[in-house]
Amino acid sequence: MADFAERGIDDNAVATPVVPSPTIAVAIPCFNEAGAVSAVVDAWRAALPEAEIVVFDNNSSDGTGAVARRIGVRVVEVRDQGKGHAVRAIFEDLGDRDVVILVDGDGTYPAEAARQLIEPILQGRADMTVGARHPVEAPGAMTPVRGLGNWLITAAFRALIGPGTRDLLSGYRGFSRHFLEIVRPRSVGFEIEAEIAGQAIARGLACVEIDVEYRPRIAGTASKLRVFRDGWRILAAILRQSILWQPWRPLSILAGLIGSAGFGLAILVGQAGNPMLVIGSGWMMISALAMLPAALIMVIVWKVPRR
Repeated sequence: MADFAERGIDDNAVATPVVPSPTIAVAIPCFNEAGAVSAVVDAWRAALPEAEIVVFDNNSSDGTGAVARRIGVRVVEVRDQGKGHAVRAIFEDLGDRDVVILVDGDGTYPAEAARQLIEPILQGRADMTVGARHPVEAPGAMTPVRGLGNWLITAAFRALIGPGTRDLLSGYRGFSRHFLEIVRPRSVGFEIEAEIAGQAIARGLACVEIDVEYRPRIAGTASKLRVFRDGWRILAAILRQSILWQPWRPLSILAGLIGSAGFGLAILVGQAGNPMLVIGSGWMMISALAMLPAALIMVIVWKVPRR
């Protein structure tokens, strides 16, 4: 004690607890991105030097994994083909991190915007952050067909599930530990973003959207998205989620379509002066009544607790 006094140290002082720094990981799902992965990793090391960078190689045939290993990045091999499988592997492998940034490996998203995505999560304001894409004025940033497809898919999502983020299909996202723990995606392909967005709404998770540039792909890489095939898969995934999480929405739309068809039939028959007007009207009423058992079934399914 005397020795402490001579040094000017108060032996009754309480030590200040050391607050550990948040654990942050950058997850990069890749399929044949050997021409871009090195530049993408360099950009992330410069923008977020404290983060762990992990490449999730989804059966690349061009040596993407080997390139990533040569520059000192941990590589997780994902054998089942499809972006959904890669994202599911990310949730499993990095689920204990405080923040996980999901970003494509083609160089289309700016690493320098990462702290804007991380900040709302660390402040407790968001469980998920989304980089809302704003294509730069350069060839290849986003084709008109893809832009139209994104708009139509977002409209379907709003009608069948509810208002989500403006950019439903962005591949640039941040997740909190809480989000990674309770969301269990099941998608296998490009419908994964729509599923994650749907689960966020259904589970009442807070989302914050950040505007980011969307750039052309790095030369030497090619888009894996097939607009029409994957577009239909995304719409099917939205419908499945709607039936599971918001069954009254598709039910209401279906009832409206059946009722409108019956009403139209009644008008046509009536204009023809045909006594089958009664039949047309009756068909409309029967169709509406037929929805009641389906409604009861859907409500029961909706009320069952889901993990």
